[in-house]
Formats: sequence, C-alpha cells, structure tokens
Amino acid sequence: MAFVTLLFDLAGKQSMLGSIPLDALLTEETELTASVSKYAVEDGSVISDHIAREPETLSLSGVITAASIYTFLSGGRSKLIAAKDALRQIHERRQPITIVTGADIYQNYAMTKAAITRKNEGEKLDVVCNFQKIVVAKLRQADIPADKVAPSVQGKAGQTGAAAGKVSDTRSQTVPSSNLKVQTGSGT
Repeated sequence: MAFVTLLFDLAGKQSMLGSIPLDALLTEETELTASVSKYAVEDGSVISDHIAREPETLSLSGVITAASIYTFLSGGRSKLIAAKDALRQIHERRQPITIVTGADIYQNYAMTKAAITRKNEGEKLDVVCNFQKIVVAKLRQADIPADKVAPSVQGKAGQTGAAAGKVSDTRSQTVPSSNLKVQTGSGT
C-alpha cells in the first residue's frame, strides 16, 4: 500500500510544486549535508573543529497527465502546456516556493533544476526537479554606545574638512559655496 500511496497520494494532500499539482509523485529525496573543516597541523595530522550545515536539498520526480486522477476528467493538452509554463515561470521568477508531498511540506525552496520529458507514451509529462532551501540572514541593528565613538567624529557626519569652491548652475552663474547646502544620507 505504501507504493500506491506514494504514487497516487491517496492518503493525504495532493503533491504540489508551488501551484502545480502532480498526478503521481514517484520519488522524493531529501538531502542533509554539512562541511567539516580540515586544517593540517605541523605533525601531519588534520584538525577538524567546525561543522557548517549546508542548505537542505530536495529532489522530486513525478508525472503530470492530461487527465486528472482525482476527478477522472480530461484536461487535455492544455493541462500539460499550463504545467510546463508554470515550471518555466518558477524558473524565471527565481522566487522561493512551497512544495507539498505526502511526507512533508517544504517551505522557501528555490528551483535549481527542472527536467521536463514528454515521450510518445501517452499524454503525460515526466518531471524531475531539484530544489534548495533558501536560508535568509536576519538583519539586526544596534546602536554604538557613545563611549565607544571617538570624540573627534561625533556630529561630523558628511563633513570632509576640505575647502569649498564655487559651483556653477545651468545658467552659468557663479554661486558662492556659502549658499549651498549639502545633504548626506542613504540616497532616498
């Protein structure tokens, strides 16, 4: 029964690649990897003192048919064309998607590869896709304590200390530098 459940997903939710339903999920492979540091020392031995987790990867293979297994209605070639177009959009947009299988829900995964095969064996697409989990850094802000800032730089943001010259506007009039205002900031 486990093979039938994996193939047709009769026990739970339909397998989905983003918004693309799979009529049959054939394989699901999750890979968890890590890198272990290796530092050679003077006596010839190797020291390994750090383990860095790498992003989780997911490989799926499945079938999209012209007919729907759940409703036994025919979607025709338009269903295959729409599925292929949706896979192209996932690739083009380069945005993370959610993948649902019978075993797990994978959130924030980016497509790294998609192979879409159509053979002369009926109205279906064989799909093999690889995904990688997106790990986003969390932005943190902190104020620098006043006692950690050199007194010579306090209140002098945007000042260069260079002698100012004259600036010409578009009408070729000379404007004294004392009339100019300089604004510094983030460019907004």
